[in-house]
Amino acid sequence: MNNLFSIVIPTFNQGSLLKKCIKSILAQSYKNYEIIVIDNHSSDNTKKIISEFKKKIIYKKIRNKGVIAKSRNLGIKLAKGKWIAFLDSDDQWFSTKLEKANRLIKEKDFEVFCNAEFFEKNNKVKLNIPGPFEKNFYKQMLIKGNRLSTSASIVNRNYIIKNKILFAEPKKFISCEDYFFFLELARKNANFYFHNEPLGKHLMHNKSVSADNVKHAKAEIEVIKHHIFKLQRFSKNKKKLFLLASLNRKIKKEVIYMIKNIYKPFNLINLLLLGLRAPIIFSSTLKFLFVKKFKEFYYNIF
Repeated sequence: MNNLFSIVIPTFNQGSLLKKCIKSILAQSYKNYEIIVIDNHSSDNTKKIISEFKKKIIYKKIRNKGVIAKSRNLGIKLAKGKWIAFLDSDDQWFSTKLEKANRLIKEKDFEVFCNAEFFEKNNKVKLNIPGPFEKNFYKQMLIKGNRLSTSASIVNRNYIIKNKILFAEPKKFISCEDYFFFLELARKNANFYFHNEPLGKHLMHNKSVSADNVKHAKAEIEVIKHHIFKLQRFSKNKKKLFLLASLNRKIKKEVIYMIKNIYKPFNLINLLLLGLRAPIIFSSTLKFLFVKKFKEFYYNIF
């Protein structure tokens, strides 16, 4: 099977990073792909950089007014491949990314593929492992949060077109439009496959859309509210479901804060109170975090 991959790259004033991004695609060992760059009317040298590459690149300009979902959705509309791979212009792939994805497409049954990747921030690198897949995955994603990275994900084009799945464009979802997108895939019972081998690098910097933690948290809450109160049908007790999702995020926040601040007593008390308030979700969240961190530690060592 010689699958065509459509690689959708939204960009805005990131010329030098975009150049590295495209070079990482051109270095792929698997060559059956098309590159689609959606430029939010950059004022830097983005257009010149695109013209320097000998390979034909589909280049479109758009005024998305800060809504990156519009750029990704235009890329989906222009895509001709059976599989759509998303890659942000400040991220890069390793040379075997598409080759390994294509091999797994032949071997496995899925509509959504997501691989592990390295996260780089302030010259520090850590491994991020996606997933895991669980029973009642839509519910688990709602309560426990996003488990995929956009630049590490590939989706079946026919599946998202058939099910009318796109990135959410309302401004209240900015920075979490990808979470909305993956929730929709889970809600409509797509098969997910998580690959623990790192096949790319994700750059975190101050200009990243998700860099503002406060805005990002608010956007995530808006996504959760929309799904719980307007879209999901598995639970009639919507307020309880929203409370569970909120508590999960509070527990994760306290755990991360405690680790970063070397177990401050006040933080430990907060954790214990949350544990008493919701023991089941507390133990489930801690188990999830422990398994995830153990996997990342294991792959970093070996």
